[in-house]
Amino acid sequence: MDGEAKGEETLKVAVVGATGVVGQEMLQLLETSPLGAEAPHLLASSRSAGQKVAWRGEELTVLPLDENADLGGLDVFLLAAGSKTARQWAPRFVAAGAVVVDNSSAFRLVDEIPLVVPEVNPEMIPIGPGIIANPNCSTIILLLALKPLWNLKPKRIIADTYQAVSGAGRSGLDALEREGSGGEFRVGDPFPFPIAGNLFPSIGTVDDEGVTLEERKMLDETRKILSAPDIVVQGTCVRVPVARCHSIALNLLFDESDPTRLDQAIELLREAPGIQFHEDPESPPTPGPLAGVHSVSVGRVRAPFDDSLQLWVVGDQILKGAALNTVQIAELWSAKN
Repeated sequence: MDGEAKGEETLKVAVVGATGVVGQEMLQLLETSPLGAEAPHLLASSRSAGQKVAWRGEELTVLPLDENADLGGLDVFLLAAGSKTARQWAPRFVAAGAVVVDNSSAFRLVDEIPLVVPEVNPEMIPIGPGIIANPNCSTIILLLALKPLWNLKPKRIIADTYQAVSGAGRSGLDALEREGSGGEFRVGDPFPFPIAGNLFPSIGTVDDEGVTLEERKMLDETRKILSAPDIVVQGTCVRVPVARCHSIALNLLFDESDPTRLDQAIELLREAPGIQFHEDPESPPTPGPLAGVHSVSVGRVRAPFDDSLQLWVVGDQILKGAALNTVQIAELWSAKN
């Protein structure tokens, strides 16, 4: 379907993984999105098929994603399923003439597939059918704060993250609630350590260099999105007993000292899209009150040394870190096509 025809017709949208935490958030966003002109087509695994989901005052039925699924006439697939499902089905959706925006890690580092944060690299959104990858949640929240400062030319990025349990899906939220109510800790369901009243610097498998999968994602994905193969991103990713907002202690190091850099950074952040700048250093953004907020908050911007900047960044992992970024990509693709 050419660009002119797309603009004249209502796009038909499908949500895959519609019953999960991120899928549910996508549906809420579609209620007020231009992509929600028609009720979305809901798809999920066989164990979730048949469930009823509320949408704009009506009930939608979740259909099974299997060999009998009718993919005809669908223009946009929002994937809130795992990597295995994405690898199996995304190419089929594209072959049927649709665009796929995938929230899993399946395609993020595939060279020919764009990895997109709309405020950072919208030019990478393609024309026509194809796969667009949604970055890791921590990468998205990091880059919302980093992009406005990119022209200041940092040489090294240190990003220590404090990541909410929602990053592990519904089971992470359930574990925090269960343990916080005095229930038992269940090893591996989903965490290796207790989470209530605790935190642990271990998210994902650890490689031969001692770097966790989550830490490696931030390096590799930042390099791809910014087209900066030599930039260094390092830090420690920590799981904390917070429901859904990730926080990042962000340090930018520069080759040269510049006493004017702090003022430049503050002005850039004040004007940056998708950023809520917190002026008062004694009233920084905190994760609890920011659950459900679309923008990413930045505060405690400081430069105790003239060759660095320090920032505190908070964003909702389920929204901007996942569902919102996915829907925004699809909206930009729709406008472009």
